[in-house]
Amino acid sequence: MIKMAQFEHIRKLYHLEGLSIREISKLTGHHRDTIAKYVYSDATEPPKYTLTKPREHPVLGEYIPIIKEILATDQSRHRKQRHTGRRIYERLRDEYNYPGGYTTVTDYVRTVRRKPKEGFLPLAFELGAHAEVDWLEARFWLRGKETTAYLFVMKLGASGGFYVRAYPCAKQEAFFDGHRHCFEFMGGVPAEITYDNLKTAVKKILEGSRREEQDRFIALRTHYLYQANFCRPGKGNEKGGVENAGKTAVRKFFVPYPEVSSFEELNHLLQEKCRELLKQNPRWEAEKAALRPLPATAFNCVRHTTAKVNSYSMVQFETNRYSVPVKYVGTRVLIRASIARLEIVAEQTVIAVHNRLYGSKQENLILDHYLELLLIKPRALANTRVYRSHALPPVYEQYRKCLTARNPHGNREFIKILMLTRQHPRKRVMEAVELALAYNVFNYDGVLNILLQLSAETTTVMPLQPERLSHLPLVAVLAPDLGKYAALMPGVQP
Repeated sequence: MIKMAQFEHIRKLYHLEGLSIREISKLTGHHRDTIAKYVYSDATEPPKYTLTKPREHPVLGEYIPIIKEILATDQSRHRKQRHTGRRIYERLRDEYNYPGGYTTVTDYVRTVRRKPKEGFLPLAFELGAHAEVDWLEARFWLRGKETTAYLFVMKLGASGGFYVRAYPCAKQEAFFDGHRHCFEFMGGVPAEITYDNLKTAVKKILEGSRREEQDRFIALRTHYLYQANFCRPGKGNEKGGVENAGKTAVRKFFVPYPEVSSFEELNHLLQEKCRELLKQNPRWEAEKAALRPLPATAFNCVRHTTAKVNSYSMVQFETNRYSVPVKYVGTRVLIRASIARLEIVAEQTVIAVHNRLYGSKQENLILDHYLELLLIKPRALANTRVYRSHALPPVYEQYRKCLTARNPHGNREFIKILMLTRQHPRKRVMEAVELALAYNVFNYDGVLNILLQLSAETTTVMPLQPERLSHLPLVAVLAPDLGKYAALMPGVQP
């Protein structure tokens, strides 16, 4: 086959320069019959080679039924355990004495397995009717350390406006929190939202379009009253709009890496950038006005799980441990996890609140949870992980050292002093400890006495004003006769 430029060259040599077919054949190297075919053709393009019948496989032909049987069997196998072209070739060679080459087999397998490319329809949505949600990842500098941010992205279908929020994880609580902040940013809720089959939303994929949804996800939809749609398994391209929006956000917002000191600072930056983009969107205000109104209260964006308090009075959440009061050892408790903190609940009562940890194998221990146990085992105070002197004001450790130097039961006295913060303000207890240290008072009773004096209410005496006494009658008071007392003492003259 010749190319279009060669076709043009041949026709010009014959029709414009007057060369013969034989001369053109010598000049170009093409056969005279080929030259004649192109010279006398009326077509504007060189003819293309087309098969008049299927190409034969003289060597592979008798092995094709075996290949088809292998490929048919593969349809019932796990996708990661199906035959590759190389594996089919190896089996034909080793089991059936196939004498042909490797590429002959793989070219045929590639032809048989070829699937027609999927076509897509252009879509159009009514204002406020549709949105799509997806997760992406991006890198940024967090206090000088390269960190991964998980980006919650929601894109509205009609205007194409989108919102992005960053999280340290893509757990269910972050999924809920992303919805809440997005709805509040947009000032409303779309009628329906399309998702992948996320585990945070879908418990089980049923037949067809039916899904068994997570209870907390149903609670989210019930609160904001929108419809949820899910893509077919493995067909994330059905929400390609939000995927493109996420890629745009990463290019515009994370190139180069932003440098921030917290996720709060990063999200403030992302929100301002989203707002700037939406100002340039001509359909944004119209779609915003078409959204459904927000409910009166925000959704409680927490994930619920249960755990058992171990013998160290700690519960494990993900890969980290958090303390609870020692009286709950052995109890099963409820954990309510949000993005920023954990609430631990027993018998409908919140027994502990912790800032959430995102590292691995970390502990968040609160000294107050262990004070009753330390009263029983006071000698362990200096060596236990729950007492960290640097976590308290320096005066406490200074007072403890002086106290234990004077009193063999100083640690127990010190623990009782720490327990005073349960009934009195921490600042006032610290002030009492400072005064006790200044007055050389080294015992619990002395600190308590000082604390009670600091806590006692003082009465302010207001002087009486004369104008307020003018209506009262004056009373004359006579001076006493002291001579009566002198009469009682013999030998004393009045």
